[in-house]
Amino acid sequence: MITSRFALCALAGAVTLALQGAAFAEESTIVVTGSAQGDVLPVWTNSATKSAVAESKTPQVINTLSAQEIEQRHANSVNEILRYAPGVSTEVRGNTSYMSEYKIRGFTVDQEFYNGLQLPYNVTGNTKARIDPLLIESVDILKGPSSVLYGGGSPGGLVNIQGKMPQKEAKTELGLTTGNRNLKEGYLDSTGQIADSDWNYRLLGKATENDDQPHTTRYENYLVAPSVTWQPDSNTRLTIDALAQNTPSLSPSNPLPLAYLRSEYAGRRDYAGDEWSGFKQRQWMLGYHFEHAFDSGWGFSQKVRYFDVDTHQRSAYSTGQGSEVYELNRFAYTTDEDLQSFNMDNQVTKTVTLGEWQHHLLAGFDYQKLNSHFHYRYASATPGIDMRDPDYSQIHESELGLYTAQKNRLSYQQNGYYVQDQVVFGGLNLLGSLRYDDYRSVTTNYLQNGDKAWVSQDRVTKRLGALYAFDNGISPFISYSEGFAPVSPQGTLTAQDVKPTTSKQVEGGVKYLMEDFATTLTASVFNIRQKNVVTTDPGFLNYRQTGEVESEGAELSATSRPTDNLTLVANYAYTHAINTEDDKYKGKRPTQVPENAFNLWGDYTFDSTPLKGVNIGAGARYTGPMEISPANDAGKLGGTTQYDLAASYRMGELLPSLAGLTLKMSAQNITNKETLTCYDASNCWIGRDRTWQLGASYSF
Repeated sequence: MITSRFALCALAGAVTLALQGAAFAEESTIVVTGSAQGDVLPVWTNSATKSAVAESKTPQVINTLSAQEIEQRHANSVNEILRYAPGVSTEVRGNTSYMSEYKIRGFTVDQEFYNGLQLPYNVTGNTKARIDPLLIESVDILKGPSSVLYGGGSPGGLVNIQGKMPQKEAKTELGLTTGNRNLKEGYLDSTGQIADSDWNYRLLGKATENDDQPHTTRYENYLVAPSVTWQPDSNTRLTIDALAQNTPSLSPSNPLPLAYLRSEYAGRRDYAGDEWSGFKQRQWMLGYHFEHAFDSGWGFSQKVRYFDVDTHQRSAYSTGQGSEVYELNRFAYTTDEDLQSFNMDNQVTKTVTLGEWQHHLLAGFDYQKLNSHFHYRYASATPGIDMRDPDYSQIHESELGLYTAQKNRLSYQQNGYYVQDQVVFGGLNLLGSLRYDDYRSVTTNYLQNGDKAWVSQDRVTKRLGALYAFDNGISPFISYSEGFAPVSPQGTLTAQDVKPTTSKQVEGGVKYLMEDFATTLTASVFNIRQKNVVTTDPGFLNYRQTGEVESEGAELSATSRPTDNLTLVANYAYTHAINTEDDKYKGKRPTQVPENAFNLWGDYTFDSTPLKGVNIGAGARYTGPMEISPANDAGKLGGTTQYDLAASYRMGELLPSLAGLTLKMSAQNITNKETLTCYDASNCWIGRDRTWQLGASYSF
């Protein structure tokens, strides 16, 4: 703990020096401004810096997906939203809908963020907060370790979801959608000023029902999300938002053996579960964001949120094949979980100008606390299933011999202290960030007389970067960033032995902004190393932290709007990930990570001729081959391309009396290409097959 106290003192000293420097600058009658845009609060925030400095001046790769893209492609989950992002391997469990699971630059991403605060997830369980696409204004993907501003996270990067906020301009949109598998969906998005006041509101609501891809499964979801913003002047803003969501039916994970999936008996909707199976979740949220810019030039921001999630699961999945490839053994279990989380992020900012040097100073403290309960019951005996003629009504709970296998409570809190300076001198942009995290957790085992396992971990992380913006729009950059993630005890890895995993990334590249053509090009190369990775010895539950993973690669992305009615998006990612140290898989590539991936999307809106008001979009998604097993001894699968389509028509162009009415259609994987992803040869998932939607919306 001596090191921890020293790090905390050093960080506190850095904050003090930064603030004293700002005060000195003010006393020397040097120009000081409250933000990059004077004393007016910025309406957006750069996720990579928690500031209003443009992303084009940030020495880090940031990919942003807009609400228009999300709506046009009819994305139904965060997984589907990320399909067109470079370097992201989405839907690693195929058509499973109960949880977003994906990898960035070769590393699994456990944490997601909503409006800058981490969404609750109990990591070792099945409970993770879900954000519906209707709530989303945009999605930012930060590449590489980002612990320096956000705390524990994946070495590959993080996803920060930006929610829709109240607007002063009145607008209401009502929509209805239908599609294959008996889709029935309706939604409401209404915003505007409340009477003649300083308050604006937004009300989002949605109801969805449809049969899901695997036999006997359904997707059912209902939500309402109100929010209000109070802005009495240009320097003060308070936003309060809430969410209540009930999802009575989601599709649980449905792994199947690869040998069966490659047999003549396999089909796209195959399911090893039962009508008894099911997954349901309820969640609610309440939070606020307060911002104020003082006349002295200081700025203050505070975000606070409470989240509550309950999940209940009954699941039966294949544990391998019997004597014949179509005879599958199964294991049934139930889970009851709940979690409550509280998050807070406080920031003070000031922009100081010293001659031709401009410093955007940021200091912050964030706090998060999570409390979660696990109750797992395992079956003593589960009937198998014959996939030639599956009987989905074999399982009866009274006959399973369920017994309590786990009954735990996980509670943790994490304190983070961070400082940052963004320096601008002409075209030179420098970025330096420093953070100290203190993480403490306790796991209570109620099956062992309430025994407690205590974990205390801390870490200092750093980030340095430089970017030079030339007048012609070319901006080369280089950066170094660090990350960490807390590790919990498991198996033979005791609370006394665990230590956080750490990561480092070196990244370099160039950004090119052509304003005349509304075009942004980004090219980057990176190298990421993760240490203290949990590995297993031969034997049951023999865990150790002896692993190391290296991922290196390159990414290219281009977004262009050469004319007002044409948009083009193209991305390419090369990712070479390998286990450089591991008790079992040293020198082997991780599964579910394609070495090559390519995405292309374009849409065009007709503004003349008889097709005026028609928008047509099309895209292609290529996923390269991936290893089937961690040992790299079962070959590869992948190398598939899927195609998507979207179209809409503003009816007001045909009849003025129908102004505000828009007809929409979209289809994903239109050629019905079969895709598979495997953790190993015994656990593979079937990807989404062809899906289509037809709908109409009315705006007024």
